[in-house]
Order: sequence, then C-alpha cells, then structure tokens
Amino acid sequence: MAGSLDYLRWRGDLLFAEKPFNSVDAALLSSLVYLPADDSVANHTLGEVADQLRKSPSFQHQMHSETAAEIILLSESPRIGSIKILDWTDRLETVPHPLQFCAATFVINADTLAVVFRGTDGSMTGWQEDMRMNYMPEIYGQNVAADYLATIAQRYPHKRIYLLGHSKGGNFAQYALSVATPAIQARVIKAISFDGPGFFHKVYTSPGFVQAMPKMRTYIPQGSIFGAMLDHPEQTLVVKSTVAMRNQHDPRRWSVGRDSFTLAAGLSPGSRIIRHAFISFTHSIPKDKREETFSDLFEAFENFDIDQLHQLTRNKLVGTYRLSRVFMSLDPQERKLIAQIFSNIWDSYKNNLTVPLMASNYALYPKSNDSNKAPVFYEFYDPAHPNLKLPPDIQQKLH
Repeated sequence: MAGSLDYLRWRGDLLFAEKPFNSVDAALLSSLVYLPADDSVANHTLGEVADQLRKSPSFQHQMHSETAAEIILLSESPRIGSIKILDWTDRLETVPHPLQFCAATFVINADTLAVVFRGTDGSMTGWQEDMRMNYMPEIYGQNVAADYLATIAQRYPHKRIYLLGHSKGGNFAQYALSVATPAIQARVIKAISFDGPGFFHKVYTSPGFVQAMPKMRTYIPQGSIFGAMLDHPEQTLVVKSTVAMRNQHDPRRWSVGRDSFTLAAGLSPGSRIIRHAFISFTHSIPKDKREETFSDLFEAFENFDIDQLHQLTRNKLVGTYRLSRVFMSLDPQERKLIAQIFSNIWDSYKNNLTVPLMASNYALYPKSNDSNKAPVFYEFYDPAHPNLKLPPDIQQKLH
C-alpha cells in the first residue's frame, strides 16, 4: 500500500503552481504540526526546520519511524519543504481549564494560508481534554482555536484560508469555522479533519455550523476509532488502510493514489462495533458522574507528578504500579465507577462481536464511503438527537 510518504517521493518536486494543493498535502501538514518546534520557527521553511531537527543528537532515538522519514524527505521535496511558517503557537495549561493546544500557520501561495491545529500529544492534560469531549458539547480548547483563527484572519486580511487538523485538531478546525464571523467564513476554502471526533447535536445544529457545513470535510480510515466518536453531519469520506486497526489513526498509513486518498468500500465491522461500544458508554453513565470522576482522576495523576502518558506506558511494571497508586487514591465510589465505565465498554464490545449480531445487524449497515451518497454512520450519539435509537443493551439497562 502506498501512503503519503510515497506521495512525497512521487510528487514532492511539483510546486503548488504546477499541481494544486490537495487532501494529501493537507494531511501531511496536519502531521507536521506535531514536530517538536516552537515560535522560533516563524519565517523559516519546513525544510529548514527539518534540517535543524536532523542535526539533533536525539533525532534517531526520539523520532517515530514515519516522522523520521518525513523529516528526511522534507529537504528533498520542495512542494512541502519550501512552505514558509508564519506562526507557531504552543500552549499547555491547566488553568482556567485543561488546555493542550498547538497551531501553526503556513503559506501555501501568495493568496492562500493553511491554519493547522495539532491533535492530542502525550501529555495527561491533552488526554484530560479528550475525555471532556465525550461528555461536554463544547470545550475550552475549541474556543482557543476559534480565537486563533480570528487573530490570523485579522493579521492577514486579504488571504484565503484552509483550516486543517488531525484527530482533536480536526475537530478544532471545523469548530473554529462554525463560530467564525460570516466575513471569515467566506474566506475559508475548506475545513478538513483527519480522523477527528465529531460533534454534539447542540453544536452541529447551531446557525453558524449549518452555514459553514458545506465547507467541512472529514476523512476517516476504514477501521476508525477516534473518528467514530460523536456525530459527523458534514461530508465524511472513508479511506482505505491495510495496517492494523489500532494504527489507522495516523493518516500517513492511509492508502494514496496519484494525488488523493484511495476510498474504501465503507467502515469495517470492527469500527462499527467500537462506535456502538462508545455509544453504550455514553448513555449508560450520567454526564455529571463521568465529569466528576474524570476530573478527580486527572487531579490524582497531577498529585502523583504524572504529566506524560509515557510514564504509564514505557515500562509496564512501573506504569502499572503508578496507575494502581493513582487508582487507590480515589474515593471508593469513584473507583467503582471507573471500573464500571471500562467494564461497560468492554461488555458492549464483546457482546456485539458475536457472530449472530454481526450477521443480523451489521450486515444491514449502509455500505458507503461518502456520506453525501449514503450514511456512513447509522447510530446517533447524543440523547438530544430527535432520531436517537438507543442500542438494545442500553434500552434493557434503562428499563
């Protein structure tokens, strides 16, 4: 399977004047905003930044294999490597609300900019923010993204703008467009999300979202997990990926043709089962209980000086010890609720994995790779949605 790094090798010598900016270019920029950079890179090109990163003594040890290859290719691919960086903003805060935010602004051509939002990094603050997205219609970071767009639009008043992002960053890009002024919305070409979570009914029925929705597009892999969270009223395209389901979140592992992604037949059964499990979780535990418990859980992480996910995952023995200390520091009722949350998700996944359900229910799902032609998703997340039909296992619990 050829991916976006192969695309860099094939098409990296063709400037945007020769071949217009496309979805694969957009996905590459959405991955490059994860690079370990800061505001000092402003007015430099991505190729120059890559050259500096290659000189770092820790380059070979710290860089993921795809990231290392991407950095090496930037210097040899003027299409992406010659892109100028106008701004790089990075914020990690806990007050007034958890915020893990990074955005960069790139020059595509004389008339066009790309504003790119980073997804979740390895910080516990970032994961806390992600947890909030599952029970809060709007989170603080979305409004920070909207303010960033407004600032860039004011600073460059005559430029047209692409809004891009991977994972949480894709959600931020589309949310920022939805609350932008009509004048800014008119200047935005597209707001593209790569495997980003969707939105609650309250958000996507707002006048600004409805007005902006024709400019939104979401790409998700056929085995999507994060992109299957919440609802996607915007056009959603399902992309082919042959790697394991857990690795499909990275757009660099999606199938690429000449200069576009290759579409799959539709979502895989595994992705549909995961979505069903998430919906079961959403409707089985009251919002206020989840909010209180997860707030206390991440406060406990902070109390034990755990601020990076790798502190729990790099060494399994040490990570298990640290996690058990955090877990035991919680109130007994909160420990019980967290156990219930993960038990409910696992039970729902396990129950829906049975052959009879796969044959009778999931075979009836619409086989579509483009939501403009037929539904990609079947169930709704939000209890406020007028057409919500709760999964049978949740109906039984409620009765």
